[in-house]
Amino acid sequence: MPLIGMTPRMRTQLDRYAGRLARWLRTPGPPDTIFDLGLHTGEDTAFYLAKGFNVVAVEANPSMVRQAEQRFRRQIRSGRLVVLGVGVGDRHGTYPFYVNSRYSEWSSFDAQIGGREGGATVIEVPMIPFEVLVQRFGEPYYLKIDIEGGDFTALQRLALTAARPRYVSAENGSSAMVDLLVKLGYGGFKFINQAQVQQMRCPVPAREGRTVDWTFPWGASGPFGEDTPGAWSTAAQVLTAIRAIEQNPNHDPGVDGWFDLHARYGGA
Repeated sequence: MPLIGMTPRMRTQLDRYAGRLARWLRTPGPPDTIFDLGLHTGEDTAFYLAKGFNVVAVEANPSMVRQAEQRFRRQIRSGRLVVLGVGVGDRHGTYPFYVNSRYSEWSSFDAQIGGREGGATVIEVPMIPFEVLVQRFGEPYYLKIDIEGGDFTALQRLALTAARPRYVSAENGSSAMVDLLVKLGYGGFKFINQAQVQQMRCPVPAREGRTVDWTFPWGASGPFGEDTPGAWSTAAQVLTAIRAIEQNPNHDPGVDGWFDLHARYGGA
């Protein structure tokens, strides 16, 4: 996987992102905000905007950022959406980012994740600590995390802040995530099979934001908060479900599905 050097175009992009971040740090944040960590093609951000929420969307892949800036230019101009072209982790700096050659959603700062199957092209991408988002935008209503290998790190950094979003979701929820979320005060959990998201529909009337007739595309995170299907479970109940998968050597995500962990602050 060859490392691409810092071309003049790349340096211009990094300078542009840094300039945007500096401007955002000086301006007040919007209310009723959702953090979309892992914007990708914008399938989740589009849903959140349709529901009436403001969105702070974070994406490390520059090509995905450019697509979002074009697709959502009206919402960006209106101030309802901020698209931040950086990675989110535990530090400031610029680091190799592995853009997967086969599936863009596999791209990652983790070489093993980003370089799966078809390999990857490596570019340099700026990273900020998660807590910078909280310092700038305050406590989000909902925090969605899908950042290929960085999900647990984002939760660990959340623990360093006073922010406790009402709802949190993370891709490929683990028992370690549950343990951390319990320590942060989260008591209601759902473990949702993402392979079934395309069949999900939002309740009418909506329990979160506006009522919308929405069809979720493949790869979308689906409903959030009280709009998610099923009843909230306790930590003990969801840990049983998670460990059944973690301890099953025959579990095949391509056949059996992969699961997002949803958490609600307070009791189940």
